[in-house]
Amino acid sequence: MTLEVDRLSVRLDSTEALRAVGLTASAGELLGLIGPNGAGKTTLLNAIGGLVPLAAGRIAFQGRALTGLSPDQVARARVARTFQSPRLFTRMTVAGNVRAGRSLDPGPGLRLVGLETRAHELAAALTPGEARRLELARALAGEPALLLLDEPCGGLNAAETEAMATLIERAHGAARITILVEHRLGVIRRLCPRVVVLNLGEKIFDGPADGLGSDPRVIEAYLGTSRQ
Repeated sequence: MTLEVDRLSVRLDSTEALRAVGLTASAGELLGLIGPNGAGKTTLLNAIGGLVPLAAGRIAFQGRALTGLSPDQVARARVARTFQSPRLFTRMTVAGNVRAGRSLDPGPGLRLVGLETRAHELAAALTPGEARRLELARALAGEPALLLLDEPCGGLNAAETEAMATLIERAHGAARITILVEHRLGVIRRLCPRVVVLNLGEKIFDGPADGLGSDPRVIEAYLGTSRQ
C-alpha cells in the first residue's frame, strides 16, 4: 500500500500554493509534514482529500488515481482526515458524530479517545480538547487506510498535547499510512521517524526527523528571511 504524490501543483486565486511537490508514503508509515505558516501544508492535505483542484500533477493511493475525485469519492477510497478547526456536527450527539464517520458501533472509537461517558451528550457541550478527540474518533470510524491529521494539537495545553500524541500513537497501526501536520516539533520528533518540510509551496526537506536541525534550508525557513 502506497501513497504517491507526483509533481503536485495547486493554484489558489492568483497564488501558486504548491509547486511541483512530490512525496511517497508506505503502509505503516507515520509521516510528519511541517513548515512555516503559509507553507502549503493544509493545501496538500486538501489536494489529497479532493477539496481543491490540481493545476498539475497526480495523486494515487493503493494503485488508484485520486486525481479529480470528489471528497466523498476520496473518502470511499478509505481516506479520512481531521481539520485545523474541528468540524463537528454540534447539534448531534457525540455518538452520532462517530456514526457519521461510517461506524454503526461508536463504542470502540469513543473508548479509544476517552469519551464513552459523553456518548449521549451533544457535541456542542465538549471542551476544545474533547472536540479534537471526537474528531479523531470520527476519522477513525471508517477504518481508513490513509489518515490525514491537520494540527490535531492546535490550541491544546501541554497535558492535552501529551494525551493527543499518545492517542495518535495508538491509532496509527502497521497497516495504515498517517500524515501528521503539526507545529509542535516535540510531537513530530516523538511520533514521526520521517519528516517532509514545505516552504513557500515547495518541498525543501524529506528525511529523518533527527536531520531537521542540521539542514540549512529548514533552518532558514524557520529562522531566516524566508519565514512568513
